Amino acid sequence: MAPSRKSRREKPCLPEIPVAWTLPTDILLEIIARLDLRTLVRCAATCKLLRRDLLSPPFVSRVSQAALCILAHLGTDAKKPLTLVHPATPAASSFCHNHLWRFLSRNGIGTLLSKYEPLASRRGLIVLHRKNIQNQPKSDRSSDLCVYDPMRGVQTFLSNPPEIMSNDNSKKRYILLTAADGIDNSLMLAVFDIYNGGAKVHTASSCGTWETVTYGSENKFPWRWLRNLGNPAILRGGIFHWLACLGEPRDGILSYHWQILSYDLGTGKTGSVKLPPGNYNVDRLHLATSSDTKLLKLLAIQGFKMFVWIKLSVSIAGGSGWSMETVIDMEEKMRSLVPGITSGPDDRIEFEGSWKMTGNVVFLVVRKQSYLFDLDTKEMHRKKRDFPLLEIDLPSRLQTMKVFR
Repeated sequence: MAPSRKSRREKPCLPEIPVAWTLPTDILLEIIARLDLRTLVRCAATCKLLRRDLLSPPFVSRVSQAALCILAHLGTDAKKPLTLVHPATPAASSFCHNHLWRFLSRNGIGTLLSKYEPLASRRGLIVLHRKNIQNQPKSDRSSDLCVYDPMRGVQTFLSNPPEIMSNDNSKKRYILLTAADGIDNSLMLAVFDIYNGGAKVHTASSCGTWETVTYGSENKFPWRWLRNLGNPAILRGGIFHWLACLGEPRDGILSYHWQILSYDLGTGKTGSVKLPPGNYNVDRLHLATSSDTKLLKLLAIQGFKMFVWIKLSVSIAGGSGWSMETVIDMEEKMRSLVPGITSGPDDRIEFEGSWKMTGNVVFLVVRKQSYLFDLDTKEMHRKKRDFPLLEIDLPSRLQTMKVFR
């Protein structure tokens, strides 16, 4: 019998849709742990329950070991503002070139750099100063300075500090402090304005209000002896340390010696620290901190060897209290990069400038050529030290992410 017209019009039965199922949490976390950090952060933004699991101390500790600490040069090309400096790995290159520089371009870094020029960088943040363009009036003094967070695209604008004594930027240093430095504010910008006979130190938090925290005379603190007022090594709580050459009269003759001067930003106290035993040239000394920024470290080069000292006491003044942490032999690395190098005075290995970062990465100079040296991996390669250098610590960023409430 032929089917009726009604039966031919009936819609076929659709297959039953299976009930949605979920992976067990432990399996899901195993999968996510094998993803790149960019995808991991996206996963953390999908669900607050999953986010809490991803930010649990055991999981953060696990993925932080594989996350990248990137050192990059910030350029002025709006289409490609970052150039990878370290580490020279495919993973770091992919993250920097395929993800991070596109993110910066989308967040208007090109427009920002057309109006501002970099002054300093620290902990992944950049201090920018408005350019003085001829015949272009400054209509808003409150935006003379900008603190830029490239990972979040956040811009914090500030005015110039009040009562600046000198217009010479070579006599001013802009130094950023964050909550990772053990300060109460999430962000603090300190400006050291050095002039003949003393210094003024100004600070401003993210709220934008400047405060003069000290007015130091030469008798109280020998500012003019600081080694070019380079970027200091900073311990937790905002304790600054610089290398300085001090002159003392001995038998009618002015005798010079090197030591470390310290300044506590919170209390205004000053002090000095003696160098470890040994006959060191200041160009072969470099101040740093331990990875937790609680202890001061001193790197010293003699011949092809680098001696790493650590100061056991956290006091800003007092005796030496130094202990030898390790000795690194750089001869094999140097000979492979600089054929015919000797240990003589014409081939001295010296530290280039006084730029600091939180990791154990330094720039060395030999025969007027720059070399980057990683104290942890012992990696060394020729690399120009362009300014500004931007440190992006992805494990630290991951650990400081906040859980949705």
